[in-house]
Parts: sequence; C-alpha cells; structure tokens
Amino acid sequence: MPGEIVEAAGAAATAVYVLKQLFGPSLDAIGKDIDRQRAIGWQKIVDRATAKTPSLEDGKAANLRVARDVLWNGAFTDDEICAEYFGGILAACRSEDGNDDSAMQFVDCIKGMSSKQLHLHYVIYRSLQNMLIGDGKQINPGQEAELLAVPICFQTVELMQLGINPPVDLTVLHRQGLIRSWQTASQQHADGKHGIHFCTVTATTFGVILYAIAMNRLSDWANLTVAAFEGNDAIQTPKHYAYNPGKLLELMMARAQSLQDSDERGG
Repeated sequence: MPGEIVEAAGAAATAVYVLKQLFGPSLDAIGKDIDRQRAIGWQKIVDRATAKTPSLEDGKAANLRVARDVLWNGAFTDDEICAEYFGGILAACRSEDGNDDSAMQFVDCIKGMSSKQLHLHYVIYRSLQNMLIGDGKQINPGQEAELLAVPICFQTVELMQLGINPPVDLTVLHRQGLIRSWQTASQQHADGKHGIHFCTVTATTFGVILYAIAMNRLSDWANLTVAAFEGNDAIQTPKHYAYNPGKLLELMMARAQSLQDSDERGG
C-alpha cells in the first residue's frame, strides 16, 4: 500500500510538471480563472438559496452530502436557471439536524440536464401553475391521470426564441420522467390566414415535485393549483400558453391585433 501511494504521488507530480511545461505561465492564469468562475457560481447559488429561505436564524443546517453535490455541480455556471434550481435544492435540504439527504435524487436529476432543459422544465411547470390558479382549476398533482387531463400548449417559435430546442429538450425531459408525453404539430385558423406550429406537453408528479423543490416549496408540492410559488423574473417565459392549440392560436391572434391597434393609435 505505501508503495502504491508513493507511485500515485509521483504520477501526480509528473502530471503537474507536464502541465507547467505545456502551458507555461498561463497555467496560473487558467487556475485563477477557474477559481474566479467557481466563486461566481457559488455566490449565485448561495444568493438564490438565501432568497428562498424564510429565516437564516431558524437553527437549521444544510445536509453536507447534498450541499457538496450542489456546489460542485453548480460551481462552473453563472446561468440564472441553474442557480435557481441548485439554490432551491440547497435551501430545501436544510433540516434541524442536517441529516436529511432526501434531495439527492433531485440533485442527480438536475445535474443530468443542460441549462436549456432546466429552463424548459421551469417554463412548463410555471406556465401550468399560472394557468391552473388563474382559472381556479383545482387538481391533485399526485394523481397523474388528473395531470394528463390538463395538457399545456406552447408556440414552438416562442420556445426556440428562449434558446430551447423543443424536440431534443422535450425528449430529455421525457427520459428523466419530468413530462409524461409530448408532441409537435401545426394548426390553421378557420379564416385560412393564420396558423401556428405548437407543441403539447403533459406533466408528471415527479416534474411537479422537482419544480416545487427548486422553489423551496417541497412541502407544498401537492398544492400546486392553490399556492402560487414565487418565481424569478430574471428567467424568461413564453407570452402565450393554453390547454389546447385552438385557444393558443386565439390568444396569439388577440395579442397581434392589440399590438396592431396600439401601433395605429401611436401613429
């Protein structure tokens, strides 16, 4: 065993020497850049976790196992959506004794997705919650049959404008169990002049829970339709969404007409 340790130490020293010879003085600069980026990423996560924590004086402590994975995986990005999700889990893993590591599954899920896929998850569940609360439609998100009865439609172009690649990113969310189904299609209005390309998505209980934990509202996940979760205005969401493509098209046409009327009045 001691011989193996010495051999490993020698290999590490050789690797460091090779790196220094290869990069020269720039190696120190690269290290400083990495440290700087890591510090920025950590700060954003901590800031979002703090914003989602009702009181820092509650005597609770973050679970070290969860916190380690959150900070390690979230350190090298300053993307707002990544900070939102990692920060939410960091806030949610706090408990009286710091031993609650039940958020680990959600950390694994988040770190397995790109920032755009996390953005898409946020868009779907934020929009779904807004629709359900706005319409006064109460469902039990623990019953997936009830979630399947409330599909949500988005205009494909609007998602693409957010940097989301609908077919690819929806496939990843489906593989992660965060949506039950999805499809893309087109629909024309009866006037024959207007139409849309859209995608329809159905939610899952796991997707609802991940959204709740990212908002540090894990205890309220079953209240998705009655308790609005505070979002983040820095994260862009689509202007149009509806339960079906016909209603989505009507909303878009009404908005286009409103903008046209406004331009004409301004002129």
